[in-house]
Amino acid sequence: MFKKPKVWRGLTAVCALFLVFSMMAANIFELYRTSVDAFFGTRSQVMVTSESDDAEDAWIYQSDFTTAQEAYEGFKEFAIRESQETYALLKNDNDALPIASDSKITLFGIRSYAPVYGNNGGSTPDGKATVEIFDAFAERGFQINPSMLAAYEANFVGEEWATPQFGGGIMPQYTSITSYNDPCELTLDELAALNPDYNSQYSEYSDAAIVVFGRPGGENGDGYYPDEAGLADGVETVTGNILSLSTEEQAILDEAKANFDKVIVLINAANPMELGSLAEDPEVDAILWIGFPGAYGFYGVADVLNGTVSPSAHLGDVFAKNSALAPAMMNYGNIPWANADDFSDDANVNSYLVEAEGIYTGYRYYETRYADIVMGNGGAEASAGTYANPDGTVATTDGIWDYSNEVVYPFGYGLSYTTFEQKLDSVEIMGDKKTATVTVTVTNTGDVAGKSVIQLYAQAPYTDYDKQYHIEKSAVQLMDFEKTNTLQPGESQTITMNVDMANLASYDSENAKTFIVDPGDYYFAIGDDAHDALNNILAAQGYTTADGMTDEGNAAKTYKWTWTGGVDAETFSVSKAGVEITNALSEGDSAMDINYFLPGTVTYLTRSDWDGTFPKTISGLTANEELSRLLGNDFIELATDEDTSDLVFGDTTSTLTINDMKGADFDDERWDELLNKVTVQEFLDFASNAFHNIAAIPSVGLLQYAADDGPGGSDSHYLTEGSYQGVPYEDAADYDYGTRVAPAPQNLAYSWNKELAYENGEIILGESTLVLNLPIMIGPGMNIHRHAYNSRGAEYYSEDPILSGYIGSAVVQGAQSKGCLVNIKHAAFNDQEINRSGIAVFMTEQKARELELRNLQQAFEANGKPASFVNDETKADTYTTGALGVMSSYNRIGAVAPSANYGVMVQILRGEWDFNGYNVTDFTGVDLKAAPKESILYGTTAFCGFGISENITYWTPEALSGDHDMLAAIRQNTHYILYAMANSAAMNGVNSTTHTENVMTWWRVLYITLIVVFAVATVVCLIGFVFSKRKKKAQAR
Repeated sequence: MFKKPKVWRGLTAVCALFLVFSMMAANIFELYRTSVDAFFGTRSQVMVTSESDDAEDAWIYQSDFTTAQEAYEGFKEFAIRESQETYALLKNDNDALPIASDSKITLFGIRSYAPVYGNNGGSTPDGKATVEIFDAFAERGFQINPSMLAAYEANFVGEEWATPQFGGGIMPQYTSITSYNDPCELTLDELAALNPDYNSQYSEYSDAAIVVFGRPGGENGDGYYPDEAGLADGVETVTGNILSLSTEEQAILDEAKANFDKVIVLINAANPMELGSLAEDPEVDAILWIGFPGAYGFYGVADVLNGTVSPSAHLGDVFAKNSALAPAMMNYGNIPWANADDFSDDANVNSYLVEAEGIYTGYRYYETRYADIVMGNGGAEASAGTYANPDGTVATTDGIWDYSNEVVYPFGYGLSYTTFEQKLDSVEIMGDKKTATVTVTVTNTGDVAGKSVIQLYAQAPYTDYDKQYHIEKSAVQLMDFEKTNTLQPGESQTITMNVDMANLASYDSENAKTFIVDPGDYYFAIGDDAHDALNNILAAQGYTTADGMTDEGNAAKTYKWTWTGGVDAETFSVSKAGVEITNALSEGDSAMDINYFLPGTVTYLTRSDWDGTFPKTISGLTANEELSRLLGNDFIELATDEDTSDLVFGDTTSTLTINDMKGADFDDERWDELLNKVTVQEFLDFASNAFHNIAAIPSVGLLQYAADDGPGGSDSHYLTEGSYQGVPYEDAADYDYGTRVAPAPQNLAYSWNKELAYENGEIILGESTLVLNLPIMIGPGMNIHRHAYNSRGAEYYSEDPILSGYIGSAVVQGAQSKGCLVNIKHAAFNDQEINRSGIAVFMTEQKARELELRNLQQAFEANGKPASFVNDETKADTYTTGALGVMSSYNRIGAVAPSANYGVMVQILRGEWDFNGYNVTDFTGVDLKAAPKESILYGTTAFCGFGISENITYWTPEALSGDHDMLAAIRQNTHYILYAMANSAAMNGVNSTTHTENVMTWWRVLYITLIVVFAVATVVCLIGFVFSKRKKKAQAR
């Protein structure tokens, strides 16, 4: 056979083909080296710094962990300590909690064996590190009923924990119970089938029944829907919504109530569940919200249950009886454009979301409607479908809106094992109205130690001017908060807060076109929660329960300040950066109001007519010519013949490198010299290769690094890769654990503890950067909770812009203190996961600026400094620089791609907030859906994803060379990149000798071996073909 030339020719072709494939694979592996490392858990490149005089000084940021063991123990210790402050006690009748540490308990519910430890996509907890609920409880001393546990264990025989949708490792969840439309609770018959003796030891383990109810959450899924659309076949619930208890869950609860004197319920869900039936059930003794506790969080749950610590968390979202009736829910889900099929697939046009509720989301809706009823301003009358019956079900006839039928637990609610007295000592408004000083004294009046949260709220007057120009006002809004130290019984602590009055200003998009302060009476109040604070304000205004108040308020906890001038459109019309604030989102290409494009489409909710303006679903819209131009993501034409000779690229005369710019200010005059060295091609290469990667820019000495997703720690890397100041941990192989171990970000917000959030940033993000050499960590997640049904809520903080903004700002400050280049995500308005890529989000500019953008603003302006940091010299350098990085969202802002929205990205972010850092898209790549040229013009520095789509034909220096604005933007964006890198851990350990060296990983060995083998085989076969051909010719002669 091998004497035939045809055989040799075929073998040559086959070997050559495999050689080409091997070489292509090698190129792909090297191009996406950091992603390959993340997937396989390898480290293919190391940074090497030769010994020199400045070698020690090169380490600007130093890790607290010098060994893998220290890192493992440090992350674990913090995760447990954080968790202890993140569980909110919602009910505790007859002091049912705490229970003894050695209590004999029976666990009920599928989630008592397989709880939701964290998100199932995006910041998933590390399964390798996770300590399961029953093990954590047992280690803390609880004795657990083995018969019931055995039944649940039998249910999962043969099923392994899942593989994460994003990142690496193991996810601590069973795929069989991750449904969004079915709680997957076992019936009593199913328990009996799994273990006939499941109920045989109730009497032996009768100190308490602990019932766990949970709902999963995560990234990139349809998530939760209200009503029947959100329920699987056969699933029935108390309120008819998936966020209330199912029939099977209620049966499990009934079993516990029938057999135990003490019933404790743990709510293992990030989405605010509809808990009215539990709150009102006299046989349910205690309810503890635990959210998503993380890898080690059930140690903290046990510590709260047994009284090692007193619960000190407070809700960061309102818990309604029927969340589906909130005005925001009238427009939610998949609402397609009627002409979506007219667009190319590349444009990514699918649906839209009109947020007709305006500012009235979360507690702003419930408390304002309540206040209007008490004050006689309307709001009591309701149309069917806009209010709940006493049991939380939807009212089907017109009737009266009643706060007690709507809200189970108000925003800010949370109980303790002790009691506190809070005294409003003083409020002083500064003469320029821009700040206020508020002093509060807190005393522990109970019998056990604990922490108390000071919640400061305010009310602005709702005036005729507001009604005329469609400005809405919440009856109460959070202004600031602080948490005390652990106070012993009888101990007091006085805290002074410096309050930013800009957060009380209202945005007037119609007349003043900036932030205004109305004349009238302003009230400041402290309270146990938003509703309590509002009742205190109402009491100060002379109202009582006779007027419909739920409780008598305490006027002594309020302060009234009166502004007697006219409408003030000057004080807050200029940002802290000195930039004029004016309309950015009301008209033009950046407009977010659908009425600008399609006049008369929506009437926004107003408190001047609750019933008449309650939102209706806006469906069936057709994008007109103007909308279609913008939705197509190709709305700025490139110039081809402009003079660009004043812009310098590729200069080779300078010896300056980025190493010389460590810590340099953005305005340092040396940047021009450095920027002159960078070529257009280098920028394009950098910008198009940003998936978990920081590409090198050789001309200025910027090395290539890995980056990672990480609101909760590194998604893809483990302590086995850890190092200290460039030297791998000697014990790294013994610690195959990740850094994704803390409770969910939402849990952190519920702690209401700025100092704890700062420490979270230092450790969870900052130490991940230093230990794993990941200069960029994509996080924190800072989108606002618009309603209860978004399945990704756990990754974000709260429904309130101040709670979310100050917690997020603290995380950013802590992370950046360790050199972590944060990428706050997602800018902006990522309000649902349904159609998250491509959905067009519309709202008023007032809503945009007072909720989502006010929230983000706190982190970019470094606001919210904890009171304890103000006079602490060790914290003098904190809160001086805002966030240096951001990731834009998938959703459109108005009609345009988020990175191509001039109003947000340039006018507000780069202008008003003076952001000069790194701005990357979410996973788009250089593709039409990201509007690449428009995005570059508006400050985008990189595109997360894999390379350049074939639909983008201008991604070359030649194609861009004739557009002056584009080249100027490339130069400016390069400045943003290099400034951010120079002020991050990307320069840690770097000096003039620093370079990278490749490591021979197993996959490099594999592709090199394949290339060599197939190259040799190709040569051998080619030789065989030549000789067989010659031999055949010789035989023919």
